[in-house]
Amino acid sequence: MYKKIVIFFVACFLLTCTNNITLASSNVKRENPSRKELERLIDEVAKKRGIPTVILKSVARVESVFKQYNTDGSVYTGSRGSIGVMQINNRGAGFDTNRLKYDINYNIEAGAEMLLRKWDTCVRKLPRFKDMDPNILEHWYFALWAYNGWSESNNPNTGKKKYAYQDLVYMIAEKEYNQTITKFNNKLLPKSGLPEKNKIYASPKDVHYGDVVKYQKGDIVSVNVQNSLKIRKEPAGKEKGSLAPEDILYVIDEPKLLSGYYWYNVKLKDTDLSGWVAGNWIIKIGDLIDETGIAIEAPFKDVSNCWGLKYIAKLKELGVITGENDHFYPKKNITREEFSVMIAKALKLEKTDIELPYEDVDMIKPWALDYVKSITAKNYFYGFTDNKFRPGYNITREEMAMILSTIIGIDAIHMDIELDYKDIDKITSKNLDYVKNVYGKNLMHGDNKNNFNPDRPLTRQEASKIIVQLLEYIDKNDNN
Repeated sequence: MYKKIVIFFVACFLLTCTNNITLASSNVKRENPSRKELERLIDEVAKKRGIPTVILKSVARVESVFKQYNTDGSVYTGSRGSIGVMQINNRGAGFDTNRLKYDINYNIEAGAEMLLRKWDTCVRKLPRFKDMDPNILEHWYFALWAYNGWSESNNPNTGKKKYAYQDLVYMIAEKEYNQTITKFNNKLLPKSGLPEKNKIYASPKDVHYGDVVKYQKGDIVSVNVQNSLKIRKEPAGKEKGSLAPEDILYVIDEPKLLSGYYWYNVKLKDTDLSGWVAGNWIIKIGDLIDETGIAIEAPFKDVSNCWGLKYIAKLKELGVITGENDHFYPKKNITREEFSVMIAKALKLEKTDIELPYEDVDMIKPWALDYVKSITAKNYFYGFTDNKFRPGYNITREEMAMILSTIIGIDAIHMDIELDYKDIDKITSKNLDYVKNVYGKNLMHGDNKNNFNPDRPLTRQEASKIIVQLLEYIDKNDNN
């Protein structure tokens, strides 16, 4: 069975990169992205491939200190020919050498692929932990050892290195990412040589979990492979068919951990084919609305994994939002002019030719001007005391409470509410009644730590949720 799993992962080998690249010529100087940008790219790949992000980032830090190119623009290459940020040695590995050199995304994908290959080798024939849960950071110990070469030099008891490779990766995770990982008990390893193959170790008493994405029943996922993905009769079981790249699947059961992988029972869209696939080779593109069972597919490329998907999809359906270059940027803070457009469209406000009183009216983008006029005419939105609108400013949560209350009115019954937010003293006194009002009408609440965060800017997905809830509130009360 394990042999088939290996064949499965080799067959499913994926190194996708959406950007078309032009390979470097000798007269093109290339520069490294910032560490922050590289870490963001690594996070994306790790989450897509079912690897804890701190593990893959720490590997990159140890391998290259986040360096794809030297200061002169040449490709950063190790003494044995390993390439780029993930230091991929391509002898017999099957990667595209030129892309490893000049496509950073591809290099990171290759690093994730190589680490998964080592993980699979541990599952089959190297020392491993009993459950081999990929979301337990301590369980990556032997896979990390193998990533640097399954050799005696990485046995910490031999003293051949100041730090064994896997220990160094864990050290980086703790020192630079503040992630505690329980140290492996070296007494369990031989004094020399390599540990016995197929030896199974118990997990440490204290384990620490990563951020591996787990799909849930009702999620819509897409096959993310280069060639094909085997679908199986049961987790890690016999093959019953194959799936093509970008096939759409419905997750019909909770994940099951077996043989080192999270397996998902899925059904191929518009067919009767169902079975089990490994989660490393599928990505979420939407979810199901529980109360209706209606499938919601992501309307933009960057919203498939965000919690605000169904609200964003609803506003897209209503024509309230259009996105930009097929992206919505859900985690970006929303500006006053952006929200003006969304709320005016959502409430279907009529266009008006009123003259705006703001001194900075010329700062309002042309695409937002008519909508700012519409909400100003309805007195839903105001400028500041210095008579400026400040279109590019972010909207805070207490400002949103004021705007919502202005639109739907204030009910005196809600003024007697005793808010127990820990940070209630941070809410501006003039806005406290507005916060009570939206709380009482179930439009805004605090976070899971019982803070309202009055001065925190709203993100675009938060604003989308609030607008959908506002429309539902208005519709409910109009029908009563």
